[in-house]
Formats: sequence, C-alpha cells, structure tokens
Amino acid sequence: MKTQTQQNNVVAVGKTIKGTTFVGTTYRNSQGELSRQLIVSGITYENLLVNDFNSLQANQNVVFSTLEKSYSIDLITLAYNNVFSSLEKRLSSDETKAKLLADKDSTIVRSQAQKDAYTHLAKGIKVHNDTNEIHVFGLVVKKRVLEAVEYKETKSKELTIVQNKIKKLCEFKQSKYKTFIFQQGEFKMQGLTL
Repeated sequence: MKTQTQQNNVVAVGKTIKGTTFVGTTYRNSQGELSRQLIVSGITYENLLVNDFNSLQANQNVVFSTLEKSYSIDLITLAYNNVFSSLEKRLSSDETKAKLLADKDSTIVRSQAQKDAYTHLAKGIKVHNDTNEIHVFGLVVKKRVLEAVEYKETKSKELTIVQNKIKKLCEFKQSKYKTFIFQQGEFKMQGLTL
C-alpha cells in the first residue's frame, strides 16, 4: 500500500467482514503480469485442506490409473504418500504439531515460520511483520489477464511434477488460494475501492 491511511482503510473495512466476502483487485504480480482478479476472502485455509485431504482419498484410484500410463507405480506411490503426509501433518492437532515442530519436521517448521512472519488484522487480511506490507488472501474464483508476461519454464524434479499432477487431478482448492501483496494496484472490498 502506498500510505498509512490506505492501510488503515483496509483494516477498517476488513474488520467489518463477518463471514466471507468477495474482493476485486487489479494486481501486478512480481513477474510483471497485470490482471483483474476476484477472490473470496475470509475462507478458512484449514477447511480447504480438509476438502483437499478428502478429495485425495476419494480419488486415489483415479490418480493411480491416470498416472501409471506415464510414471512408475513406485514414483506415483511416493508422490501420493508425500502429498498425503503433508496434508495429514498440517491438519493434525496442536499437540501433534508441537511434537513435530520439536522434532524439526520440515512441513511444520515451514508452516510455523509462515505463521510467525505475519500479524492477522482481520479475516483475510494480514500484515508482514518485517515489511509492513498488507497481504489480502483468499480463493481465486475469476482472473482476467490485462498485461501478459512470458513465464520462465521451471525445471522441477520428476517427483515434484507427479505431486503437482496429483493435486491437479484431485482439484485441490489450496492451489487456488492466493495471497496478494499490495504495493501497486487497488482492490474493492465491501463496496469500497481502496
């Protein structure tokens, strides 16, 4: 955000959200793409993870039968187990997470580092503790690119590729859960343009 007044407006509007709300934004990402996006803010991330976990279990046969045409069963099994384990850990009880954190489990360590880096101001709005940038987050429901950019091809390991294909086959909602960092752009929330 450009000014403290704008940050205060975001927080004031955000605190009026009782459930979920649609947020419209014109946003330029770090690669330079400019787009208009509509998100549902205020959705609980844990609920998305539960949905994804249920979808992963329900679609296990589809995952294996689809991917075995291109990959070995051993690789698919490893990828499936990695995705399953990650979701299981992130959905575990606070007591289990504390034990995993004490054991330096990489999934929980990363998750805790994310939590510690922000202060939550209102539903769907947090501020980065070091940069003071406002982060608005939610589920993307619509995106229209205004200025396209060519993205560099990423060179992922085969295991990562298979894990990503599993998430796509299971239509993971967490993949559509995005954070928008406001330095440039504007967004509309609760009928106000900020």
